Amino acid sequence: MKKLRIHIMNNRHQAQVYQATEEQVKEAVARNADIADKFEITMGSSEYDYDRWTEDDLKSYYEHMKEADVLMGYTFPTENIRGYAPELKWIHFNSSGVEQITPFTWVPEGLQLTNSRGVHQPKSGESFATYLGMLNSAIPRLFTAQRNGRWERTFTSVIKGRKLVVIGVGCQGGEVARQGKRLGMRVTGIDPQRTSHPECDEVLTPDRLDEALKDVDILAIAAPLTKATYRIIGERELKLMPKSASLLNVARGQLLDADALDRALRAGEIAGAILDVFDHEPLEDESPLWTAPNLIMTPHVSSDDPLNYMPRCLDILMRNVRSYLEGGPLENLVDTGREY
Repeated sequence: MKKLRIHIMNNRHQAQVYQATEEQVKEAVARNADIADKFEITMGSSEYDYDRWTEDDLKSYYEHMKEADVLMGYTFPTENIRGYAPELKWIHFNSSGVEQITPFTWVPEGLQLTNSRGVHQPKSGESFATYLGMLNSAIPRLFTAQRNGRWERTFTSVIKGRKLVVIGVGCQGGEVARQGKRLGMRVTGIDPQRTSHPECDEVLTPDRLDEALKDVDILAIAAPLTKATYRIIGERELKLMPKSASLLNVARGQLLDADALDRALRAGEIAGAILDVFDHEPLEDESPLWTAPNLIMTPHVSSDDPLNYMPRCLDILMRNVRSYLEGGPLENLVDTGREY
């Protein structure tokens, strides 16, 4: 029986947390020793953006893909993928978001896509609980006062009973909701697919977002980036929020109008914000966000654990290899129509 051929493509200029090492791959195989004789894994590396791949990158990649059944990676050439990879069964993304490879017009019939949603939870849960506590305790405001050399005492009450609105209650949003509920918050989810969630007191459809914002205490943005969610929070939505409310974005920068947020913070129209994601990363030197008051920024680090991120991605890949060999369905299938 022909072995399943798996090719792992690293982007060598990404942070190490996103690159599979040979040791991590060996350990993942060892955790699945009972099926290890049924597949073989090759590894390659490339520039981050496939339109900047070197000749050697392309030569190595195309050679491996001639017989590859499975590809694991982040970006890759999409033109004529069935032509250069005739045996390809599915592609596994070492990320939860897949907007970097949309639109999905390049996906041939029969090719399945899977992602790594769920790998972030242990680390992201700790980060989200920290962020919620910081916003409730007005830490962005206190940090701004410190930066400006002011002794500005700001007193706050407990987080229990405060209203948390979470846009998108999938894996990441569900974890925000869980941490909020654990802290005693009242949690409202906004989601186009779900009508309920175990960590939410209620789940509303996106057309009821305005209603939810009118008495929100903390708004958390945790939706995938799609055509429907682009700039889901802008000037109009920020004006609907009470001036005492705060905002948290842990999803994608493009979901939020950052210029509108900057204006709202400078005008005192919302109390504070924490951003872990941005339109362009690294954030441009000229961005006004660097000096925006009552804002704390973290450079897209809230969810990615250098010890556990890639092993958890590889475990999803291995579970899918096992399921495929047994004739079962793949885990974490991407719906190309919904773009996530």
